[in-house]
Amino acid sequence: MLDSQVQILSVDTGNFYSRKEAHLHWLNHKLRVERKQLIDGYTDVKTKRTITGRKEIEKKLNEYGIDTNVLTVIKQGEYDFSKHGDDVEILKSLCDYYFKLKDLIVLKNNQIKDVKNTLLQFLTDKVEANILTNGKHHIRVLNENQVSKKNIISVFDSSFTRMIEAKQDELCEDFMVVQVYYFDVIKDLIYHGFMYKGEKYIYFTSSAGQIRTKKCVFVKESVWKKYEKTIMCGLTIDDINKKGGNNPNKHLAYMALSNSATDVWEDFDIDKTIVIDDFETNVFGNYDLVDDIDYSIKRVSDYVPITHTDGAGMMLPYMGKNRMVRLPWIKGLLGVFDFVKFIQINNCSPIIKDIYGKEHNVITEDIQIIFTKSQFKLWKYYDSWEQYKQFYKQYGCTAGYTNPEEDRIKDATINYQMLQSLTDISDEEIDEIISESKNRLQNICSSIDNVKNVFGATPYNQNKTALQKAIILYPELLNDVYIRNKLKDIKDSMIKNYKSGKLQVHGKYTFLLPDFYAACEHWFMGIENPNGLLNDGEVFCWLFRKNDKLDCLRSPHLFCEHSIRFNIACVKYKERQQKLREWYCTDAIYTSCNDLISKVLQFDVDGDKSLVVADKAIISVAERNIKKFDIVPLYYNMRKASPVQLNNKTIYDGLNAAFTGSNIGQYSNNISKIWNSEVFISGTDEEKQNALDVIKLLCCENNFCIDRAKTLYMPERPKFAMELITSFTKSNVPHFFKYAKDKEDNQVEEINDSFVNKLESKIPNPRISCKYVQDGKTKKLGKPDYTLMMSNPDIEVTIVQSKSGKLIEGTNHVVLKYIENAREYWQKINAATTQDYPRDVLSKTQIRKEISYNNIINEVKSELSQFGYSDIEVTDILVKYLYGIKESKYKDLLWTCYGEYILSNLEKRLKYQTKDIQCVDCGKWFEIEVKDTKTNRCPVCYSEYRKEYYKIKKREQRAKTKMSTDQT
Repeated sequence: MLDSQVQILSVDTGNFYSRKEAHLHWLNHKLRVERKQLIDGYTDVKTKRTITGRKEIEKKLNEYGIDTNVLTVIKQGEYDFSKHGDDVEILKSLCDYYFKLKDLIVLKNNQIKDVKNTLLQFLTDKVEANILTNGKHHIRVLNENQVSKKNIISVFDSSFTRMIEAKQDELCEDFMVVQVYYFDVIKDLIYHGFMYKGEKYIYFTSSAGQIRTKKCVFVKESVWKKYEKTIMCGLTIDDINKKGGNNPNKHLAYMALSNSATDVWEDFDIDKTIVIDDFETNVFGNYDLVDDIDYSIKRVSDYVPITHTDGAGMMLPYMGKNRMVRLPWIKGLLGVFDFVKFIQINNCSPIIKDIYGKEHNVITEDIQIIFTKSQFKLWKYYDSWEQYKQFYKQYGCTAGYTNPEEDRIKDATINYQMLQSLTDISDEEIDEIISESKNRLQNICSSIDNVKNVFGATPYNQNKTALQKAIILYPELLNDVYIRNKLKDIKDSMIKNYKSGKLQVHGKYTFLLPDFYAACEHWFMGIENPNGLLNDGEVFCWLFRKNDKLDCLRSPHLFCEHSIRFNIACVKYKERQQKLREWYCTDAIYTSCNDLISKVLQFDVDGDKSLVVADKAIISVAERNIKKFDIVPLYYNMRKASPVQLNNKTIYDGLNAAFTGSNIGQYSNNISKIWNSEVFISGTDEEKQNALDVIKLLCCENNFCIDRAKTLYMPERPKFAMELITSFTKSNVPHFFKYAKDKEDNQVEEINDSFVNKLESKIPNPRISCKYVQDGKTKKLGKPDYTLMMSNPDIEVTIVQSKSGKLIEGTNHVVLKYIENAREYWQKINAATTQDYPRDVLSKTQIRKEISYNNIINEVKSELSQFGYSDIEVTDILVKYLYGIKESKYKDLLWTCYGEYILSNLEKRLKYQTKDIQCVDCGKWFEIEVKDTKTNRCPVCYSEYRKEYYKIKKREQRAKTKMSTDQT
């Protein structure tokens, strides 16, 4: 999945400067560097002298007890230096130098301000002049000398890249990304476009993610004109404006669907689809209504309108697994549900109306997919579904899909947001919750299976890297300095993660889906308020069929959104479990239409996932906290975005509002300050309730901030709310942010006894001892035989060393080039990843998410192939040198670029000793020996099975004995 990538340019607004603008920008940068030198000090390039900065002078003065307040007195000439004895002259000299530096820094600040203001004013005047002349004043140019290899990024294949026939792993200049730093420049570009290599580029779109990171996508005007009707499925901007316009940022997000990463859906047939109204009902329950005007919080018992299918549609089981779908103007999640079987079993009419009022017979028309109105974003701009289908076929539109439900869903980690809201918790409960993480850390090398696990070489990873596959095939690779060195990195990363709250739990991320049975009762049976198969407080998740209760969670977790629900997929429900499984045949978590759970977790069903946790300790603590603090869902009267006429001005205004007003991070950080404050450790009940109320208000503001880009509305805090919120949030972020957000000591609060802060002392840092245990016995792995990893073990590798051991001329060119580039390229690869684990621990899917990753591999292989060797020969040379001659611990680049060849060589000489199977009871995937044909349960389930088996046998034996006695 998502194997194809296309190379495009990524530039920033600075690349479009005129000469004068570039000079002012350079001057501003130069002044900032000079100011930094005055503050931090520097080494003079010519004289090699070290010039002391203000910070160092302040340190020296502090040693004499002279702080900022004393310096003020000295400045006024009122300080008595005589008490410093022989150091008077030194101190006076230091003070004079300090004041001189301070004056120079003030001067630099003024110069920086003047230059920046000059640049900003120049940019503003220039863009306004262009608007007044309708673009005749100037057009910005992206000069070719402004573009280099550094500006090339890789993006995933999409319907747009397929549409324009962009070639895989080649540079495509039909569109590019522009990073926004100066708003006036991007305003100029959006209003009037720019030129590059004689072609005009115009603004195309920005996805929601690109809006958050201030990025814009531009496309060649000629390409846009050619494919406009395909991208917009027959519509034009004029068509949309004639029917009332649209919200600009929503429009951009929907336009971006064609540019989002997808695989082509080969079997999709637009003629076998319909769009119907959503399944909506009013659900009764208790909730806290947070008023965005007067900031009051009111407990309400009333009905809440809920669109249960918001973002979700249905497809028949033979169409594949649950998946997210992308068509022009259509997005969301398609959940597997056999609506044809529902019609047949319930003997109801197959006739249903689409959103335009036309009736369809889903059986005679062979309907495979039912979309809902919430998925069809621009439905009102078409006269009928038939018109959309006509345009879809006429202009060669296609369907794409992404993020299909995994065949094997591995256990996940919980995060600090979900843990910090559990404030009423004992040390014993914390110890139980962290036990799995501690065990994994302490036993990281206790067995070969554990080492394979931390390297990601597990049955749950179906996209293993070459190194992960090689470790499974040839465990002796674990007895190599390279792997041992990597284990230390992994251990350090695990410790950091655990201390930040990323703990191992028995939980999995899975799609959220509504009760489609209830939806079909509504659609096909005409029941206005159906009950469906799930009651209030119930869910169905087949992944946890041995667990009666589940904690359903979702990020961001800001309040106390622990939704404890009964899992009807549990074996204890017997007949009911089997009945529901007949309809809920996927690994998603299905929720009840009688439940306010969607308001608790604030989810749509357009692809949102829940972290479903089955840990009894977490569930027990969460239940107590929910009851203690009387937690109910939060509810707000959210604003709706009004449509406007789409043009350059409204599009830029919408983007600008999003760029400048959607800082949601401040709210989550402030909420974390409160959850981890002393209030919840030693405060009174009243103080804790006040703190909870502040969190509720911040959650409200956070939700409005998220929608601000679309609605252009943000609540204004009343004075009392400002004072109340500030009183709880004026501190630094919690101590554990050192691990969670890489904060420095001076940026965090002192450690206290909040749940997540306690992890710092509770998470151990064990020593690594590479003694592996297999089948209960300590196993000594032999050193890896590197010849098994080579195609031609006899290949000659010439090595010439100086007396100091440094490789010199005469050494094989491939080896020299590899050593030269290893550090440079590996730093680039590390810079591309957001993961903490070393790259070879990541799956192929994770690796493919890295920007320009394929570019780096191609660059390395190209450089090493210039000496006339094939990739197979390069592999042999490097394996022989790094494993045989050198025994290097730096083999990252080798496995990254040539791992596939090493694995192929191993597979020719060795056979896999294990295979993956799934437990028939709990569904867990685990390894057994290849020759094992009897095992069908994991060790835990097998133990339980044997216990139950012996119980039954004993009962049967007692019954036989009793029968025999009675007959006697």
